[in-house]
This record gives sequence, structure tokens and C-alpha cells, in this order.
Amino acid sequence: MKLWHSTSLAGLLALLNAGAMAATNATVSTAGLQSTQCVSSTENATTDLYPTKSKVKYATGFSIIYHNTYKVLENRSTNNTYVLYQCGSTKPTVKNVSAFIPVPVKSSAAWATTAAIFLEALGVQNTVKNLGTAPSLVSACLQELLKDVIEPFNDSNSTDTDHQEQKNDVVFNMPGGQDANITNTVYSTEYLESSALGRSEWIKFFGAFFNAEERANKLFDSIDSNYQCFAAKAEKEYDDIRPVIAWTSYAGPTQFNNNTAYWQVSFASYKYDIVRDAGARMLNTTGKQSTMFSTSQSFLRALRDVDIVIDESFVSYNYSTLLKNYGIADPKQANYSWLATGRVFRPDRVQSTSGGLGWFEAPVAFADALLQDLIGVAHPKFVKDGYKHIWFRNLAKSDPVTVVTASDCTDMYAPRKNPAGSCQLIDFQSANPSDSDYLDVEQSRTHDLIYDVAKSEVVNDGSSSHSKDSAAVRLAASLVAGAIVVLGTLAVL
Repeated sequence: MKLWHSTSLAGLLALLNAGAMAATNATVSTAGLQSTQCVSSTENATTDLYPTKSKVKYATGFSIIYHNTYKVLENRSTNNTYVLYQCGSTKPTVKNVSAFIPVPVKSSAAWATTAAIFLEALGVQNTVKNLGTAPSLVSACLQELLKDVIEPFNDSNSTDTDHQEQKNDVVFNMPGGQDANITNTVYSTEYLESSALGRSEWIKFFGAFFNAEERANKLFDSIDSNYQCFAAKAEKEYDDIRPVIAWTSYAGPTQFNNNTAYWQVSFASYKYDIVRDAGARMLNTTGKQSTMFSTSQSFLRALRDVDIVIDESFVSYNYSTLLKNYGIADPKQANYSWLATGRVFRPDRVQSTSGGLGWFEAPVAFADALLQDLIGVAHPKFVKDGYKHIWFRNLAKSDPVTVVTASDCTDMYAPRKNPAGSCQLIDFQSANPSDSDYLDVEQSRTHDLIYDVAKSEVVNDGSSSHSKDSAAVRLAASLVAGAIVVLGTLAVL
């Protein structure tokens, strides 16, 4: 059995939550569920067993079509079709189907952390019998369930793994993890969505297997509404002052990259949307998914007009190690806004004892919480008393890591709560252009207007030498930009 860990896919994966619904003990609450009982095969097939339906609004990777006694789910990214038919009813005749699954499912398994969190958000974790990537899970209550209720997949023995999978009604996995003899595997690819809300909307995909459309719809609608509120307030307050954010990573020399280090800037589609909605800007590029650099010099040239760096390297390290990996000998001498202001972040604030990151769980499921946290990165004073991050931590300021353990779980069968605050209750603080957080932003913007070469240098590796004339123009641009900022500051004062 080939195991695909969600933590092995760069920039993937996630966690979810369901607000006020509480399922106690070891039984699934019937609130928000439809057609929980099996039907007789002789019952009238013209009766609509699914009066509450899910409609896809943002996600492009899946679709749901309802019939009276069954529903058809399609994963458009993998071209897999799944027919979910009411237990007890006659299996429908549908061609080119990857799996027929009787619903609501009574037992489930999940290899990826994202799938596990979506199930927890729905409050159906009591159906989960097996989990993969168990040591990496950050969810406190899933950790508690893994003690003696949920059995981890034995990925070291394919025979045992197959047996574990086959005893479940459905096994949620990622493409590439299915054996030919496993017929109940369902692929989820929420991490391929081009928007944060599209990723979170996969709660509807998972909800369909439990006839939990009402729960899934209400949960997503609350996420969507809260997200739109955050985006609207950020646009109103910060449209004129948008810091430039770069999502970066470093990979040291290993056998997997021919012992050659490289540096990378990520331009994943969902990051464009959520950075914009947070009142910030992505680094100016041609729109590629990522840009790799073979030298730290070319990498740093690409970051020269960046105000905030979010490092996603797959290693745990401190600020000193980051500076070393980026080839920065003395940050005080380096002419970079993100260094001067100490705005260097990593999405590793929440971890498990084994180093698993909460970043690969909840942010995928809760787009509103992710947006809220990113607004706090872009505009740290948007909350009057200062914002406390959920997943991001300031590496330059040595923000501490929060380690989550099973002891943090208060009710292992309750739906996971959305970590986002209510946008309606947050009084956004207006931006002050004279604030030190924004001075370098204005200089960066003026620099772009005077000399726009960022795009070409980001796309190119930067290995070609730059002429003395180009260097002179850049120096002049920086001096003029600095003068404009000084004049602007004096005008405010």
C-alpha cells in the first residue's frame, strides 16, 4: 500500500470545524442529518430521500448531482465518479463509476490529515476507524481518539493495511494511494483548489457521505459569510496601503535534489486571492505557481521589494538558521524591508509533539480563520489591543510554538470549533501611513513606479550579470523613493 502523507505535499492541506453542533458520547447526533435510516428496496423510488442538497459555489474540483435514492459525486481533478446510494435501496445502474458507497456510511478511514479534520468538523469522528499520518496529527481530540478508539494504519505492512481499509465503508485518500483490490477508496483533492473558499467548500463533499448536507451547508455558509466580512473590512481600511508578501522556502542539499540546494517563491493560486483579501499584495510576477532559484543571490534579488516574508521551509529552525540558509550574513547591513522591520513569519505556531504542523490541517477547512490570521500578518494593528496569531509566528521576534496534546481535548466526539473570530464583532483599526509598519511599504510602491524590474528578475534565475547602468538606475530609484517617503512623513507630522 502506497501511503501519501498530506505533510509531504508542499503547501497542502488542512483541518476543519463545526461551530455549535455537539455530538456527545459515541453516537452521531441526528441533528443536521437526513435519511439516517436504511430503506427497503421495495419502497417507491420516486421519493426524494435527500430534500436538503448541497450546491457548489466556489470549488471547481468536485460536483454533486442528486437523484431520488442516490447522489453522484465527481472528482473533476482525478476524473473519478462515486455513486452514493441510500443503504437498503437497490444499487443504481450507472456506468464508469469508481466506487458505489451505501450511505450514510457507518465506518470510515482517512489517510490524509485534511480528510480527518473535515470529518471532525462534521462531528462524525465516531465513524472513523483508521487514520494515516497519526503521529503528525495536531488535532487534540483525534490524538485522544488514537489512544484506544481509532487504530492507526499499519503502513509498514501492505497486507494489514488492505485488511484495515476493506473493513470500512469508505476510505478517504489522495491520488496515488489506492491498490487495485481496494474498491471503497475515494479521492479528495481539496488542496488543488485555486481559492481558499474553494478548499473549505470540500466540507460539502465529505458531508454527502454521511447525509450531512445540512451540517455541511450551515458550516460553510458561516465560513463564507465571515470571510466576506473580513475581506470587505480589509479592503475598506487598507486598500491604499498594501504590503508586499512573499511565500518562500529553502531546501538544503539532499539525495532528492542531486545534493543541490535551491530557494523557492510560491505563487499558488489560492495565495493570490487570500493575500489580496487580506489587504496586501503578492510579489509581482508572471503568475507562475512557483519560481525556483539556484543561488541565494538571485533569490534575494527577487525579494528586494518585499515587505513581509512567510517562510514555508519543511524544516524547523530559528531566525539565525533562516538568515544562514538565505545567505544573509548581517541583517542590519542587508537592505530589505522585511529584515529591517522584522516581519519574517513561519506558519508553524501550532504543532504536535512530533513536529506535525497545524498549518496542514485547519487552514484548509477554515478559510475565514486563515484570512483573519493573514490580515494580522499584513496589518498587525488591525485589532485595537493587538492581534494574537493562530498559525503564524514571527520568527524574527522569536514567537513561541504552541504544542497541542491529547490532554487539550475536552470532548473528543464534539465537532471541531472554527478558530476564527466573528468579523462582525471586530472593530478594524484604520491604517496610519506614518506608522513604521507602512513606511517601507510606501517606499516599495514608489520604487515599483520608478523602476519596474521586479517581474523580470523574479522569473529569471538572476544568473546573468546586470550592467552598471542598471545598478545606477536602481540606486537612483531607491534614493528618490526614500526622499518621497521622508517628505510624506513630514507632511503627516
